[in-house]
Amino acid sequence: MAVSSDLMRLFKTWQIPSTAFWMAVWFLLALAIRLAFLTSKPLWMDEVATTIFSLGNSSRSVPLDQVMSLKQLLTPLQPRPEATVGSTIHYLMQEDNHPPAYFALAHLWMNIFPAVQGLASPWAVRALPALLGALSVPAVYLAGWLGFRSVLAGQISAALMAVSPFGVAMAQEARHYGMATLMISLGLACFAVGAWSLYGADTKEPLTAPISPAFGLLWVGVNALAFATHYFTALALLAQALVLLALAWHQGRSQPQALWRRPWRRLYWVILGTLASCLVWLPVLLNFYGSSQSSNLAIDLSQPMRWLDPIAQMLAGLIFMVITPITQAQGAIGIVAVVLSVLLLLPVLLWLVVRLVKARPLVNQSASGRFGLFTMGGFVLAAIALFFAVSYGLAMDITRGHRYNFVFHPGVMVLLGGLLAVYWPETMPQETSARIPLTLWRISGRRSVQIIWIAGLASALFVVSNLAFAKYYAPAQFVRTLQTESTHPVVIGFPNPIETKPTVIGIEFLSIGWEIQRHFNPAAPDSQWSVPPQFFIWALPSNPTVSPEETLANILSTPPRPFDLWFLHVNLDLSSHGCTHVSEASSGSHHYIHYTCTSQ
Repeated sequence: MAVSSDLMRLFKTWQIPSTAFWMAVWFLLALAIRLAFLTSKPLWMDEVATTIFSLGNSSRSVPLDQVMSLKQLLTPLQPRPEATVGSTIHYLMQEDNHPPAYFALAHLWMNIFPAVQGLASPWAVRALPALLGALSVPAVYLAGWLGFRSVLAGQISAALMAVSPFGVAMAQEARHYGMATLMISLGLACFAVGAWSLYGADTKEPLTAPISPAFGLLWVGVNALAFATHYFTALALLAQALVLLALAWHQGRSQPQALWRRPWRRLYWVILGTLASCLVWLPVLLNFYGSSQSSNLAIDLSQPMRWLDPIAQMLAGLIFMVITPITQAQGAIGIVAVVLSVLLLLPVLLWLVVRLVKARPLVNQSASGRFGLFTMGGFVLAAIALFFAVSYGLAMDITRGHRYNFVFHPGVMVLLGGLLAVYWPETMPQETSARIPLTLWRISGRRSVQIIWIAGLASALFVVSNLAFAKYYAPAQFVRTLQTESTHPVVIGFPNPIETKPTVIGIEFLSIGWEIQRHFNPAAPDSQWSVPPQFFIWALPSNPTVSPEETLANILSTPPRPFDLWFLHVNLDLSSHGCTHVSEASSGSHHYIHYTCTSQ
């Protein structure tokens, strides 16, 4: 069944051979980049949580308040043949604050791959989001093509998405951001069709046909799956609604009756269906409301300088979607590499800004360009405004760390593709070319687009090489510190609050244990462990039946003396337990306190 007559006309004029070839190129390039060096970086604690629930396990299967071996610590990361999708959903809803769509898919995916050293395959757990992230490239093509009614805009959008350093970084994490990005990209394509169905709806003879009921159901399904993947996709849906509201206001001013014609009525059903699909999750949202798992987003707005943080983070996040210099430097050579990358990429960034500013009037020369800018540009601006509203209104800085920018990342790529598309044709060389400042040289519009894309490709390679957007936690560095500074057998302790709200237990601790298993395995002859390390998780329940101090005393009485105690995050006076404070520092972003326990 046809979506609309205009959409069918677009399909009829689609240049299948060339378009299909280039889409295959962009997809395969995106996939190759996202799969490159996939297991070279350590899996940080959020990825550990993803792995646990994808296996259908519970984080609470790890023993608490007792000294244990590495194998016991890593129990939640061991595949269980009896685990099902139901197990995944059950434990996720019980312990975490995320919806289950991605985790259910990941459970089926993980069943395909064998265990590695008895644990989940690190490559497998990261390969799924990498694949989903690569699939967002053709989805962004659809959004650009349908949004600007331009195959060229879609192609440039897809090309930029393939090498987006932010997109690569998110797709290489064992998290649900790859799937969320894919669903938002598909949702934007549907949004473009829906918005175009309203184009001219305030005239007696609308220029386009209303969306079909079948397409409306498809759109609702995409939105529902997006929300079931990540709750923050609601911001993308709300941004689309704000654009439609602006369009309704514009058309309603001159022709109020237009808002009751069939094109708008079809959209109302889509809005109601989407709203209903989101509201079914309200009981789940209320269950974890107030959980400490979102406390890291809190921002203290009583300090004036803190008001600048979201703005600075937003600007950095937008730049990072297109290019990024090398940010990880070690030694003199590393510093030189950072400086050179900045010197090379900064002019590209400034050139991009100038080109985008000059592209706007060129795009506005066509009706399709104007409406594309209104819908896609409006979506990006509305989403950014919502981010600031949450950050300042709720004192929750969701710009921090950039990861939630997946909400509008596809929209930025589509908007860039629509603007830069005017520079690709060589029919107007004087209008699209520009002179390089302080020189007599001119760069054609097409060459400008190529330079920007190459800078993005270089940035993506920086990311996969861990030279940019590096992992915050480096457990390997912490483990080397343990081995270097310990003179006795090692015991590592981790305090873990146990709340009544959904709580994932010990994931930072498990990420350290997993790194030891992968690269410092005590069973290996070159592991540098004189004695295999031991571990314990000190549970701190909100309503303890036994004093936590008494529990800790029992734990510390178990290992044979002497031993080196490495306690994460807490600095306690343990002299009464025969433990002497040695040092306090951070290694690999893990804050520790080192004790030597000799006698009781």
